[in-house]
Amino acid sequence: MSAGGNSGGSKSQDFELNLAPIIDCFTVLVTFLLASSTFLTIGIIDAGISAGDAGATDNTPPPIQITVTMQRDHHIRIKTEGKLKQTIVIPNHGTTWGKEDLSKHLQDLKVKFPTVTGLTLSPDDEIAYGEIIDVMEVARKTQPAVLLGGP
Repeated sequence: MSAGGNSGGSKSQDFELNLAPIIDCFTVLVTFLLASSTFLTIGIIDAGISAGDAGATDNTPPPIQITVTMQRDHHIRIKTEGKLKQTIVIPNHGTTWGKEDLSKHLQDLKVKFPTVTGLTLSPDDEIAYGEIIDVMEVARKTQPAVLLGGP
């Protein structure tokens, strides 16, 4: 018989917490978050080179915005918005890009609008990185600021 008046006997409040299932859950959660973060995309990357200019910058917007789209079938689409609204499609040359035609059209736009100094290059997802860089180098000959954008 117990002298303390407890009819149920003394119960111990000591117990062990099994942390192994909780650690396993957090391991799976962290692995999932790391794997899913690789699928995040960036809308626009500033890939331009800053020009060393000592003069003051003008804050007026350019008269046109140029977007060059690289399509998976090796067609290049030049779309202009603003004062000149047009879309030019440069056909492919077999499995290569029409870089010479792109350069000619961008030079024509530079003659018509000399204050425009940049464009947005928007490649499809399946296009190889090296091909994007090649087209970017062609575009930089006439437009020094080239931004990479998504479709």
